[in-house]
Formats: sequence, C-alpha cells, structure tokens
Amino acid sequence: MSLRAKLHLLVAALSLGLVGTMVYLSVGDTRRSVGEEITASSRIAQQLLSRLILVGSQDGLDDIAEYLRGLGRVRSNDIALYDTGGQAIYRSPEPTYKAGRSAPGWFAHLVQPTPQTRSIDVGRGGRLVVRSDASRAVLDGWDDMKRLLGVALMLFALANLVVYAVVGRALAPFERILRGLREMEQGAFHTRLPPLRGREAGAMGAAFNHMAEAIENSLAARREAAEAAARLDMQQELTRALHARIEEERRALARELHDELGQQVTAIRSLALAIAQRAAGDGAMRNAVQALTATSNQLYDSMHAMIPRLRPLALDSLGLVEAVADLVDDWRLRTTGIRFEAALAPLPGEPGDAVRIGAYRIVQEALSNAVRHARATRIRVNLAVTAGSLAIDVADDGIGMPEAPEQSGRFGLRGMRERVETLGGQLQIASRPGAGSTIEVRIPLHEGNPSR
Repeated sequence: MSLRAKLHLLVAALSLGLVGTMVYLSVGDTRRSVGEEITASSRIAQQLLSRLILVGSQDGLDDIAEYLRGLGRVRSNDIALYDTGGQAIYRSPEPTYKAGRSAPGWFAHLVQPTPQTRSIDVGRGGRLVVRSDASRAVLDGWDDMKRLLGVALMLFALANLVVYAVVGRALAPFERILRGLREMEQGAFHTRLPPLRGREAGAMGAAFNHMAEAIENSLAARREAAEAAARLDMQQELTRALHARIEEERRALARELHDELGQQVTAIRSLALAIAQRAAGDGAMRNAVQALTATSNQLYDSMHAMIPRLRPLALDSLGLVEAVADLVDDWRLRTTGIRFEAALAPLPGEPGDAVRIGAYRIVQEALSNAVRHARATRIRVNLAVTAGSLAIDVADDGIGMPEAPEQSGRFGLRGMRERVETLGGQLQIASRPGAGSTIEVRIPLHEGNPSR
C-alpha cells in the first residue's frame, strides 16, 4: 500500500471517528432535549387537567369535550376522554406540525423516553387519559441530525480533497526520487534530480545527486582502471614477446658464434701452426705467423667471453641453478677484491624458458650493478623456491643506494623491474647508506606464468 493511500485511510478514519463522536454527542443532546420537552409538556398538561377537573365537577362530560376541542392539541401529549361506558368522547387531533413525517424507528428508539400514561377521573363517570407523545420532538432531533450529518459529510469530503491535494503535492518530489532510482537501476547513472520542494525532499534530492555523481565517478574510475590494466597487460605481453624474440636471436647468435665462427677460428689457429712449422727458417714469416696466432687466440677468447653474455649455453643444457653457479664463478675469476658467495637451493622442477632466462638476466644485471657501483667487498646470491615463487636475493656490503635508485639514472634497475613485472613478479630494494643493499625478487611459478 502506498504512502498516499495510508495517509488517506488515516485521515478518513480520523474523520469518521470525529463524525461518529459528533453523532454520539448529538444523540445524547437530542435525548436530553426530548426528555426536557416531555417534562415541560407534562407540566402544562397537568395544569390543564387541574382546570378540567374543576370544570368536570360543575359541568358535564360534553362540556369537557367541548373545552378540549377548543383547546386543540397539546404538544407532546395525546388526550382522550371516555364516558362511563368506555366510549371515547374526544381524542386529540393529529399533529399538524411536520404532518405526515416521522423519524426512523431506530433513531426514535435511541432518543425518545419511555411513554407515560396517566388516567384521571373527571367526575360523573368520565375518565381522562393522557399519554406522552415525543414523536414531534424526536422528528426535530432527526432533522437536526440530518443537517449535522450533511455538514459533517461535506466537511469530510472537503477534508479528503484538501488532504489529497496537499499529500499529492508533498509526495510528488518523492515520486520523482523513486523514478530516478529506477532509472539508475536500469544503468542510467547520469540521472540527476532538479531542485525539489520541501526541506526533506530537497535534502534527499541533493543526497541522491551526490550519490549518483559518486557512483558515476566510481564507474568511470573503474573503467579507466580496467582500460589501464588492459593496456598494461598488452604492454607486458609485448614486452614478453620482445624479450622472447631478443633471447631467440641471442641464442641463435651464440650458437652461430660457437658452431660456425668457433670452428673457423680453430681452423685459422691450425693453419697458423702448420705455416709456422714450415717457415721455421724464415724470420719474417715466423713473426707474421706468431702475430696471426696471437690474433686468432684473442679472437677465440673474445668469442668465448661473448657467448655467455648472449646466451649461457649451460642454461639450456644444465638448468637455471647450474647456469647461475657458472655466472657467479665467472665473476669470481674475473674480479679481485670481492668475495662472491652463492646459496643455490635445488629447484623442485625446472621453470619455463621465460622464467629461466628472466631469472638469469636479473642475477646477471644485479651482479654487474653491485660490482660496478657498490664498492662492495662481499656479494651474496641466494636462489630458492618459497611459497610457490622463485626467490632471488642479491646482497652486498657496499655503500648503498640513493633513496630513489631507479630515478638516479640506473637503467639496469629499471630494466630488472620491467622484466620482473613482465613475469608477474615483484622487486624490492632494501638499502641504507654505508650499510649495503639487497635486491629481492619474487617470481610466481604458477601455470599462468609464461614459459616461452
């Protein structure tokens, strides 16, 4: 049931209660007034009867009847005169006041008093019977009641019309708010309400507009976040594809250097050795051969030093742990004044190619940064699997890093972070000036992580 219907029912109930109270009070007043009129009429009748008794003692019954005919009807009383045989000599005429009308029986039953009858001996065998008659007084009360009910019904109808108009005007803003809520339910979050009449409705309208604006802004922010996430996913996918392509090219180039160029350099060294044996007596030729041999040896060493940087062959043949161990050993052999330590736990299973090469490049870059910038005397590499993620920690006891190391021109750190984020992992840097630095990397090993 709507609020308007409830208010109408409430007003109607109150109005009907008021009308009922008025009817009840009116019936009581009518009962009292009828009673008072009957009492007054009885007194008048008593005075008349006293006169009749005096007349009857001197004159006959016919004279009394003639007197009563001249008297006419006494209000609220029926008078009858009987002779010695019980025959009616006289009866009061019918009332002319509101003749032909009478009040409803139920109303008369509510207001009229109990009829009173008195029988008086008037002498010479005559008997006068007086009976109270409240029908005219009751009819007057009924007419008053009808007028009262008519006025009450008019006021009732007028009050309901006024309430209908006032309630409709007062509830119109709330119906507008309800329509706005339904529009928002259908997805029209741009809905706004105009200024509404009334303090409460105005406050609710302002709150509605504020809510709608907040929802619209929230949805817009979510859309922007979703679009940004989609762009980030696309960028990460492109980065993964780019890294994979670069690693493919590096692998092909490393194998080409190892297989093709390595064989050719070896052949050059063999030819130089053969020429040196044949030109043992030719000093100029021997010097040229020695220069050729030295150049080929230098080329061979440079090629073998370049191959691990392009693609560590141990990564494909021995796995991540052994490749990292070889990397640490290589730094240990090439660097003096720094103690390298490695704690490499066996992996439960070899990760995918993308994780494997990514982890290797991260360790490679972290060691390079520590050696070049940290001024450290001790560098430690930890590698293990914890909580479903590959954990890589590279710590040193050097001079530490600035507060924003990635914004200080260290592109190696940026590259490491981009590589980690591409793999869905996290990179954290803990550093204090003069107390060394620690790079902590966590790369998830779930099935969703790309393996190629």
